[in-house]
Amino acid sequence: MARRGGENLRQIVVSVVGVSGGEKEKGVTGLGKSCLCNRFTRRAADQYHVDHISVLSQTDFSGRVVNNDHFLYWGETARASDDGIDYCFQVVEQTEFIDDASFMPFKAGKMDPYIKRCCATKIQSAEKLMYICKNQLGIEKEYEQKVLPDGKLNVDGFLCVFDVSQVPNRSLERQIELTAAILNNCLKTKRPVVLVTTKNDEANEVYVKEAEKLASRREFKGNIPLVETSSHENINVDPAFLTLAQLVDRNRGRIRILPFYEAARHRKEILDLATDQFQKLVRTHVTDYRSIWASTSKKLAQKTEFVHYVDLFGMDSATKLFRRHVKKLKEEYLQRKVEGYMDMLPAILRDFFPDLQSLEDGPQRDWIPLQKTFADSPQDAGGVFPPCRSAPWRVIVEIPVGSHECISFSVSNSQQSELIYLDSLVSFRAEFLIR
Repeated sequence: MARRGGENLRQIVVSVVGVSGGEKEKGVTGLGKSCLCNRFTRRAADQYHVDHISVLSQTDFSGRVVNNDHFLYWGETARASDDGIDYCFQVVEQTEFIDDASFMPFKAGKMDPYIKRCCATKIQSAEKLMYICKNQLGIEKEYEQKVLPDGKLNVDGFLCVFDVSQVPNRSLERQIELTAAILNNCLKTKRPVVLVTTKNDEANEVYVKEAEKLASRREFKGNIPLVETSSHENINVDPAFLTLAQLVDRNRGRIRILPFYEAARHRKEILDLATDQFQKLVRTHVTDYRSIWASTSKKLAQKTEFVHYVDLFGMDSATKLFRRHVKKLKEEYLQRKVEGYMDMLPAILRDFFPDLQSLEDGPQRDWIPLQKTFADSPQDAGGVFPPCRSAPWRVIVEIPVGSHECISFSVSNSQQSELIYLDSLVSFRAEFLIR
C-alpha cells in the first residue's frame, strides 16, 4: 500500500525494469528505461538527456553514483492524479552495467541472473548518489548531490519496459521471452506491474501487437495494464507512473490510459498552444531588430508563456525562435528602406535630366551608362548616390529611411531601379513636351 506522507500525499517507490545486459541481450541500443526515468523525474526539455550509461570503467562503477550496484537511483518527483491525490515517487532503475575492459557484467556480490535480481523488493545502498546524467560520473561534485535514503526502500510496484522499435541484434522473440520471464517474477512479489512500451514514435506495428498479446497472456490473469509511451516526445510518460500509483493505492480509481495516437495528438495540441503563446509574447516585446537575446531573455523570464515554452522545448529552441523573429524584423526594415530609396529615385533621376536635350542624348538613355554617370558624379554635384557607393545598401542600415544625404550605389543594380528609370523617362518626356 502507498505510504501516507500527509493529508493528500502518497509516497510510492517504483522500480523500472526490462531486458538489460550486453549487446547479446538488448541489441545495439537499450530499451529506453533510462530515458523513461529521466523524462519522468526531470521532465523539463533542458534536463532531458538522450544518451545514458551502460558500459563503464571500473572507476565509474565504483563511484558513488553507481556505487558498485546494478541499479540507479533517480531521486524523487511529485505528480497529481486526476482525482486530486498528490503522489511522491521515488524511482529506481534496475539495469546491468558492462565492464568496458572485459565487456562482461561487473561482479557485485552474490549475482543472480538479471530476470530474478531486477524484481527485488528491498533496495539498499549506503551513500549512493542520485543519478542525473552520464557526464556526472567522475565530477559528481559539480552536480546536485542527493543521497538514496538510509535503510531499505520497499518497492511498491514495477514498470516493465518493452521496446516496440526495431533494433539491430535484438530479436523480437528474444525480447518477448526475457520480458515474459521478468513479468512472471515481478508478479510473484505480489506487487502491481504495468507493462510500458517505449519508443512508440518509432514503433513497428508487429512489435506493438506482440506487446499487447504479452500483456493479456492468460498466465498473467489480465492483471497487467499496458501504457504506450515515447520518452523523446514526452507522450504518456506521466500516465504510466500514475497508472502504477493507482494500482498500488487500491482505494483509488484507475487513470484513463490513452492510446498512443490519441495521447500524441493531445501532446501536439499542448505544444502548438505553447508555441503560439510564446510567439505572441516575442512579437509584443521584441519590436527592434537590434534586440539581443541575453537581455531579452532576462526580461521575458518572468512571463509564464516563456517559462512554459522553455520547459517544453528548451532554451535553444526559444533562442532560435527569437532569432527568426529578429531576422524577420530586419528584413521588414530593409524592405521599408529599399521602398524609401525607390520613392526617392525619380527625384534623383530628375537632377540628371534637367531638359529635353539631356533626355534625348543617346548614351544617357541606357540604364548601364547612366549608372556609370552616377558612380562618377562628384559628391557635391547634388546627386545622392556617391557618398555611399562603396558599401552595399544592406550594410548601411542605420541611415534613416528617406534621408536625402545618402543612398547606397548598389541600389541602382536592382531590376526595380531600372523599371523606375524607364517609367521616369516616359514621365519626363511628357512633362517636357507639355512645356
